[in-house]
Amino acid sequence: MYVLRSSLLPACLLLAFLHLTGAQRPVVTVTNSGNIEVFRTETANLTCNYESTVPLIIQSVSWYKLSEDGREGEALLLHVTNNGITETADRLAELGLTGRVSYPPDLTYMAIQESAQPDTGTFRCEVTPLFPQGDAVSVDTNLTVVVLPQVRIAQLPLTAYVQEDVTLTCQSSSFPPSTYNWTRVDGAALPGGAMFSEGYELVIPKAVMSDAGEYRCVADNGYGTDTGTYLLTLHDRTTSQPTTQTPKPETTKPGGVEDTPKPQTTDSTGLVVGLVLALLAAIVVAGGVIYYCRNKGSGSSKKADKKTKQQSAGSQRHADMEAGTGRPESWEAPKPRNDSPKKRAGVFDTTDVVGPGDDDLDYSKQDIKPPGPDGKNGVHDKRNLDGYV
Repeated sequence: MYVLRSSLLPACLLLAFLHLTGAQRPVVTVTNSGNIEVFRTETANLTCNYESTVPLIIQSVSWYKLSEDGREGEALLLHVTNNGITETADRLAELGLTGRVSYPPDLTYMAIQESAQPDTGTFRCEVTPLFPQGDAVSVDTNLTVVVLPQVRIAQLPLTAYVQEDVTLTCQSSSFPPSTYNWTRVDGAALPGGAMFSEGYELVIPKAVMSDAGEYRCVADNGYGTDTGTYLLTLHDRTTSQPTTQTPKPETTKPGGVEDTPKPQTTDSTGLVVGLVLALLAAIVVAGGVIYYCRNKGSGSSKKADKKTKQQSAGSQRHADMEAGTGRPESWEAPKPRNDSPKKRAGVFDTTDVVGPGDDDLDYSKQDIKPPGPDGKNGVHDKRNLDGYV
């Protein structure tokens, strides 16, 4: 047993009545408000109005975005009478429309908020009569999201010399695409032989000094314009060095957003090399100073140690003398010559020996002084003793 929804019962009865009476199939007409052009970030409203020759009990309304080859693909939105609206999340995400689409309950229009250039394309609204049954009818709406020109001055060439080819580049992100026009700010004619390349480049072959000056680039896409200027400086290699060319962007809106170029810099190779050489020289000088200071300090220390040792030895010798030993500990008297005839005769002659000959001789009990380093008795000086030792 099948249970029919109460909302479908009248439709079934009507369908049976139309079938028995041989009523005509419905003919549906779908219209829109025409193609739409909006500026970027504005809201685009796409309409879908339909009429039928007979009242429609059940119908479906679907929205598609066609591919470049005209295929519908999967529906973005689908509405069936009494069943609400179904969003195809994957398709919306694929087209970048997630969260930016709104619509009424009957899908008679679709609004795209914060429109962007990728939204440009063909959208289709399709109405299909389900009861009474009829043929599907659709209408296409071409959406164009306009992006106003925004000129970007390409900073090329960085330097320019006479008798070289010079290329000035002017580009703009816009939709529809822009056309470009180059003029001189001072009103003079463009250099002879100047040509346009790729639609946005101005090529000056074999530039001469009179070609220097300001050049203006104007981008126009039919909805707005934007302007930028290029300062061209030329130099002769034999007389001077070139400076960088500094573009000065300006804008003539509506819609254009001023695009400030990055500052240019000159070639710094020579400066870098100079800095590296200066750093190496500083390292060498610092190493020499450190080596000198270390060696000087070491030599001074050695000399001081030697002097201290000599002073300590001299002080010890003087201390021994003061203690009464009469001679330094390290002094040893020379031995007498055994073959001396005078010694054998019992005569003591100080000329035969240098210093005493008897180790038991005690100088502290006699009136003679120990011999000095000159070999003479009775002559002793602390300074000579130090020298002798």
